[in-house]
Amino acid sequence: MKNENIQIVKSMFENPLSFLKLDTPQVYENMAVIPIIIQDTKFMEFISIKEAEELELVEILETETVGQLEVINKSDKQILIPFGMTLHGGKQDRTIWEPILLPVGGKKSITSHNPGKAEQKYTIPAKCVEQSRWTYTKGRKFKYSNTRLHPNVAYEAISAAGQGAVWDEIQSHRAEMNYALAVAPTQSYVEMTKESEKQTEKIIKNFKNVTDQCGIAVFINGSFVGIEFYANPEVWKSMSNDILRAFSIEALRFKDKPYDKEISEHHDELIKVLGSLKFEFSTREGVGLGNVVEFNTTNNKWRGITLVHDDTMIQFYLVSKRGGYQGGNRSNIQFQTVINQRYEI
Repeated sequence: MKNENIQIVKSMFENPLSFLKLDTPQVYENMAVIPIIIQDTKFMEFISIKEAEELELVEILETETVGQLEVINKSDKQILIPFGMTLHGGKQDRTIWEPILLPVGGKKSITSHNPGKAEQKYTIPAKCVEQSRWTYTKGRKFKYSNTRLHPNVAYEAISAAGQGAVWDEIQSHRAEMNYALAVAPTQSYVEMTKESEKQTEKIIKNFKNVTDQCGIAVFINGSFVGIEFYANPEVWKSMSNDILRAFSIEALRFKDKPYDKEISEHHDELIKVLGSLKFEFSTREGVGLGNVVEFNTTNNKWRGITLVHDDTMIQFYLVSKRGGYQGGNRSNIQFQTVINQRYEI
């Protein structure tokens, strides 16, 4: 089974057009986006954590361990917690560093304040994106943040990297964007990126979703920088602005730098780059449904992660690291994470 999951991901690189139906590129200044259209055979029913929270179908709580949060699925739906989302609250803002597909609540019941109500509780892995706070502001609960990790921080958040790598990249981003010291005094990535919201909103309003869109491939300054897609177009639609905003931060980082090259055929360039990448793959059982597959290029320039369930990639994410933190003294704290499901009966 493990080899089968890896082979599904390998096939995406060997024959991208068997997975990706590409629409007309959309271009604004130094950012180009190729909309990805879902194929009927790749569709799967689930909702996003963002929608589940809006409908009060899910609850995320602090635990005593920094690298773990507790999530309760109260719904009769499968819920996707995507890689790269951030949560605001608790004792520190966090990011979720692997995609998680929660089963329908109630397959196992737990003790509840509402007897007879179907719920299911999981421990999920997290990393801190707020270095200088360890106090509650509004209790143990977390709220979905519209902030998604931009490529460099996301690259470091994928599980091969430690906590220190994430903090270092956030600090590098603060320095290169020249944020004042008064901005995000607790080093909250969520608060920090609000400083560039007006600029990112100006960028993302130039990109429009098309019918049955499920993702994007992104070029900055003439170079392919990343791709993200889902097995459900409604989930993509609910989170598309957040994802575009994260990639638009990359456009801001490079807006004053010369183009690597001019591209006349973005489709051809995308297929060429995807086919040229050489990865090392690993896989493990997911927290909820499916199996997580991670992949890294041998030159450590590209990292990716996906969740495979029922032979379908639920969320696929791949980015390159460009510039940013380049090494040195690093407090590379590795958080121990319980990967297996954990229920309270």
